[in-house]
Amino acid sequence: MKVITMESSAFRSLTEQIAEIAAHVRAASGDKKAASPDRLLTTREAAHLLNVSTRTLQRMRSEQRIGYVVLRGKCRYRQSEIGRLLEACAVNEDAATPQELKRNHTLRTGGKPKGRRT
Repeated sequence: MKVITMESSAFRSLTEQIAEIAAHVRAASGDKKAASPDRLLTTREAAHLLNVSTRTLQRMRSEQRIGYVVLRGKCRYRQSEIGRLLEACAVNEDAATPQELKRNHTLRTGGKPKGRRT
């Protein structure tokens, strides 16, 4: 095993330069993520994330409940659109205001009133 010795000031300078390079690499990788946060998902990937069948996803497209893009004859879904849909359909368990309670009730019941129809 070889032991390499160097002055402490040179070692500090070297570690500072490495830290600076690491910061530039992190910033560059962060720019790529910020530039394209919307990954296009296939129908199967979107259906899996939403926990629905591909047929249900097709029905959601027909009802215009979810946005999509057609590329080369195939439907693709933006990841942000999937996130928006999940957020819109999420039930808030800590509902405090009447509006939140009403929204939770509508989400749970599908907006349909209970009881007999008249």
